[in-house]
Amino acid sequence: MISGVLWILIVGASIEDPLLREPYRRRALSLAQSEALPADPTNESSQDPRAVVLGEMLFKEPGLSGDGKTSCASCHDPARGFVDGKQHPRGFALIPRDTPALWDVAGQRWWGWDGRWDSLWMQALAPIESEMEMKGDRLQVIRFIAGNSDFKKRYEQIFGPLPSLDGMPPRSRDRNGPVASWMALGAGRKTAVNRAFTNVGKAMAAFERTLRSPTTPFDSYLRALADGDRKAATEYHPGARRGLLLFIGKGNCVSCHNGPLLSDGEFHDTGLLTSGSAARDAGRYGGIQELKDNPFRSSGRYSDDPDGAISGRTERLRRDPMLWGAFRTPALRQSLHTAPYFHDGSLVDLEAVVRFYSRREGARPAGAGHGHHREAMLKPLDLTPGEEQDLLRFLRSLSSGSKSNQG
Repeated sequence: MISGVLWILIVGASIEDPLLREPYRRRALSLAQSEALPADPTNESSQDPRAVVLGEMLFKEPGLSGDGKTSCASCHDPARGFVDGKQHPRGFALIPRDTPALWDVAGQRWWGWDGRWDSLWMQALAPIESEMEMKGDRLQVIRFIAGNSDFKKRYEQIFGPLPSLDGMPPRSRDRNGPVASWMALGAGRKTAVNRAFTNVGKAMAAFERTLRSPTTPFDSYLRALADGDRKAATEYHPGARRGLLLFIGKGNCVSCHNGPLLSDGEFHDTGLLTSGSAARDAGRYGGIQELKDNPFRSSGRYSDDPDGAISGRTERLRRDPMLWGAFRTPALRQSLHTAPYFHDGSLVDLEAVVRFYSRREGARPAGAGHGHHREAMLKPLDLTPGEEQDLLRFLRSLSSGSKSNQG
């Protein structure tokens, strides 16, 4: 273990050296954006260019919703960084959870704040039929596609013929669940409809896989580090570099915000008043049950790889009461443009986020209703005002269009 005095000397040297010193240089480079996306064997159409085009059309299409006015893009607005910017979210029933950003979404392992979806296509299906979001229905979706010559042609070129809807009820479900006329249908007809609905999600997932975050000042700095280009490295603002050292050093933010997405993809109780064991929202504890009960999970019949590694990971999940009120670590790239923050949208800007961790401003008292991290994540970082500003400058440098390179 490096002694305290030697550690301070290393930090000081790294602050002065734009190319950093070890171990900080290695830690910083571990945050480099991955060029390749992880494969999704549960979706054979995930890299089909035709599915990408159809998926984008479906993503923006309000005809999939119950009112004919709401699309996926209504909340995941491309002009707003694929969020809606609302502190108290959206939909028919004013959902209490924040709208997650979609940049680099294909790199995740679990989707949703509670991880109730184990594939991107599974996630894409859920809002369509949610009473709190688009209030649509799988039969309505298939009728819409069948009735639109362009959509129908594109769908069938990828997935083959749509199922016959002759004699089908108007909807498969209402607010109380599956309707009797749907349940009375033969298993084969229901399976055909479900598979067609699944294909809609798989096309949208193919499009969402293309949502790679734009290059940021931090990405440019990491390239300079990797190349040993001191001149290019000096273009990264010294304050942002000091913030980076806090992020991977004293602040230990990297313990959860690590890897190419700056997220470990796991679930934590950060000490929000609305999280932890006293929270009304069950978080990951409830999400695991939702996932296991969903027929569209990766181990189900509609997956293209029901016996693969992804499905095995899902089947091994076990509900632990300590996961009550734990939520997925969000990715940080483009976060300057995706306010508000946390699962409940309770923090309106990055300044509030830094104060939350530095001073525990707005957090519940240590030991009060904490979850699986106990008090480890409830201790204030006690950053100085200058350190808070440096950390802010670093966080801003994770977004395109930021001014982190300006004095």
